[in-house]
Amino acid sequence: MKTLLSPFGGAAIVLSLLMLAPETALSQSGDQEKAMYYSLYYEDFKNENYAGALQNLQWILQNAPGFPRNNDRNFERAVKVFREMAVAEEDLATRQAYFDSALVIFDTAVSRLQDANAEVSERDWIFAKGKFIQENAEHLPDLQPMITDLYRQAYDLEPQKLQPYYMNYIIAGYAQKGDKQAAVDFIDVLDAEFPENEEVRTMLTNWRGALFTSPEERFDFISSQLEKDPSNCQFILEKFELALDLGFRDDVYQLEQRVLNCEATSKTFFLLGVMKLEDGEADQAFGMFEQAMGMPDGNERAKDIYYNMGIAQQQLGRLSRARTYFRRALDIDRNYGAAYMAIGDLYVTAVSNCGSFEREDRAVYWLVTDYYDRARSVDPTVAGAAQRKSRQYRAYYPDQEALFFKGWQVGQRYVVDYGCYGWISEATTVKSP
Repeated sequence: MKTLLSPFGGAAIVLSLLMLAPETALSQSGDQEKAMYYSLYYEDFKNENYAGALQNLQWILQNAPGFPRNNDRNFERAVKVFREMAVAEEDLATRQAYFDSALVIFDTAVSRLQDANAEVSERDWIFAKGKFIQENAEHLPDLQPMITDLYRQAYDLEPQKLQPYYMNYIIAGYAQKGDKQAAVDFIDVLDAEFPENEEVRTMLTNWRGALFTSPEERFDFISSQLEKDPSNCQFILEKFELALDLGFRDDVYQLEQRVLNCEATSKTFFLLGVMKLEDGEADQAFGMFEQAMGMPDGNERAKDIYYNMGIAQQQLGRLSRARTYFRRALDIDRNYGAAYMAIGDLYVTAVSNCGSFEREDRAVYWLVTDYYDRARSVDPTVAGAAQRKSRQYRAYYPDQEALFFKGWQVGQRYVVDYGCYGWISEATTVKSP
């Protein structure tokens, strides 16, 4: 039994009447007496004289809990009485006792009203207790962990009645406790219960993204969800992209056809093409890039598709065709440094293929460094790499003797279009050794 200071002075057990069994002599009081006590407490309650209302309200709770409309309104008011008396109380112990009394009301209201054959919702009182603790967090800090379980009990009793805010609170509560599995399980419950509710579905999507922050953890979670729902395209596509990011090649290949069945877009074909390119499957990669360009949204990433088509052709040894695709990428973005560097790399490969390394071979490096220098000047993201490569290949320029022997003058226009370099057919300038 809890004791607290009586608002009328001295110590009194103000909850004793609440704890008595309902079958007391007082419960046989007539309607006139009930109406009198009700009127007395309600007048004080209405005028916010909560201490004055308490004694007569206690009589009603004990003897006529559902009076006058056979509902739970009197218990709701009792909660308010104790709460208002608590926040107005300066003594901390007495304040806490009033809050404890309010909590007793929450714990006893349903059974007492049911015994009195009054109308009462167990779900509503469980929910109200959670909300009361949440709203009075400053005074009830130790009870905050209870809120999640109370809201969950309320949901389980009547799922459709709980608002999305409180669903979100439940998931957040599980996450805060570190129980991610409980959060995931509840997300699954909500997913099945509210398939058409956009607000709920958006919330669930956000939580799925927030619960598992590391890619590895997220991958395991999505894999588990996909086992439950193998045809879910959202899970298939996310697992695919995570597998790509994590380098899980076997998973990517296993998902390839399912991904294309779900989303045959330029992005999907492009990602598959990049993977195949990285795995040395240049022919297959090129085919994927062609399909990417053929998609209605192909123009959205055309620059990158063309660039990778060039890389695929370069891997296949088709240098002239590779340059064609790099140039297409540059037609879209004149500041695409990677494409300039790629053409410079093509010309380095051409020198290696021609193999003689005579004066005319070394002269090709003038053109090579033109492309590296251009990449460095237009694209900061490749500037460092471009500068290093330019410095590297300047060392291979024709020396002073070669310039004298060939009659080349520094600054003179020079066209690379001879022998096995005929496909290049591009001009540069003679440069100092």
